[in-house]
Amino acid sequence: MNKLPRNNPPSLEKIGIFSHLTPLQRKQIEQIGIIRQYSESEIIFYEGEQSDYFHFLIEGEVSIFKSTASTETILIHRFRAPSLIAEVATLQQIPYPASCEASVPSTILKIARDPFLKLLQNDPSLSIALISSLTQKISALELSLQRLSAPNAMAKVARLIRDDIVIFERLKGIEIAHLLGITPETLSRMIKKLKSEGIIEFSKKNGLNLLSSEKLNRCCGQ
Repeated sequence: MNKLPRNNPPSLEKIGIFSHLTPLQRKQIEQIGIIRQYSESEIIFYEGEQSDYFHFLIEGEVSIFKSTASTETILIHRFRAPSLIAEVATLQQIPYPASCEASVPSTILKIARDPFLKLLQNDPSLSIALISSLTQKISALELSLQRLSAPNAMAKVARLIRDDIVIFERLKGIEIAHLLGITPETLSRMIKKLKSEGIIEFSKKNGLNLLSSEKLNRCCGQ
């Protein structure tokens, strides 16, 4: 990993937390930043590693997952650019609680914790943006936990449709099933059942459309 070359600065304007910065402030960040290109399926960091860097996903998409004692993996969440990754662990100076893998070829800007925190002290608006990012992550985690704690497979699928219907446009069925902790076959059965009951429309050409929010909510198990 090398410092960012002068003729190839990170695309900070693509990251919401940096969008308000002046050219001078962006230059300061470029001077302490490291840019990395990750190929698909490449590990960005492992669960248990020291969180010495803030990770800013500039391009691509990453998966956050945990490994179980039986060597199985549990997909916790997926983040698309632009996004901050694992900033809670970095702020608290604790090991990463989960692993991170590039789902597609991705570009990440890494900034060492201590120099970046000094910038935050001198820029209250940057601190507020970081707090906003943390709040969004907490909300996303709460929704993820609600889906995983659903009483059955139907409730998991229904809650995902309710909370994030566009995910069915950008992820494959096997990826959605993994996210919900069910098999692809089970996901397919639930989708067919919801379709047969007139709750959704679903086809490869037109994707998934919600027909009845009231009926869907009854399937959410809440």
